[in-house]
Parts: sequence; structure tokens; C-alpha cells
Amino acid sequence: MKMKKIIGRSAFLLLPFLLIGCILFDNFGYPSKMSFGRDGGTKICTGDESFYNLTMSDNDGNEYNTPVEGEDDTIIITKDWLTLKYKWGECQFKVIAEPNTTGKKRSYNVFAMVDNQFASIKITQER
Repeated sequence: MKMKKIIGRSAFLLLPFLLIGCILFDNFGYPSKMSFGRDGGTKICTGDESFYNLTMSDNDGNEYNTPVEGEDDTIIITKDWLTLKYKWGECQFKVIAEPNTTGKKRSYNVFAMVDNQFASIKITQER
């Protein structure tokens, strides 16, 4: 009987930590991974909250975030085979992958800044 009380109290005390963990680490509704076939294509990445900055980095941590202004207030970031397009204040961005002719799997990490924290999305493309 005493063991049941200890387990019950421990579970009750740990509950807030579990709930806080779900709130802080849900990636703001954005997927943690996106993948493309070797033919490339376009996908829309959607989250629960708007972001105010996008950054792209390779697996070595080199960042690429030089935006170019496109039509209709669209911001565009392109590096090699991957292009990101977004508008300020929206909860989504367009991801465009060119066809993969390298014969190697490739990937980039995308970070969307939301409330001084990053939503992290790993984008991969098959070989």
C-alpha cells in the first residue's frame, strides 16, 4: 500500500514537467522532418504560429539566410538545390527542391524563429 502512494505521488509531481515539455518542444506545429523524392517538387510547410525569420544550414552548421525579395512581398532564400519562399507574418512557407542528379542523398536544416525560439525542420532528398 505504501508503494502505491509513493508511485502515485511521484506521478502527480512529474505531470507538470511532462506537460511543460509538450508545450515547449512541439516545434510550434511545424513538422520536424520533410522529405522529397529524387524528382524534387514543391511542398508547403505549415505550423501553428507565425515566424519572423528563416535560416537554412547544411550538416556542417554553415548558415545560409541571404533573403531576396520576390513578387508580392515574398521573401526567397535559395542554396544549391533548395528554395524557401515565405511572406512575413504567415504560418507557412513553400519548400522547393530541384531534381537530384548527384546520386547522393542530400539534406539541409531549416530553422524558423518563433517567439525567440527555433522550430527545426530537417529537409532531405533521396538519391
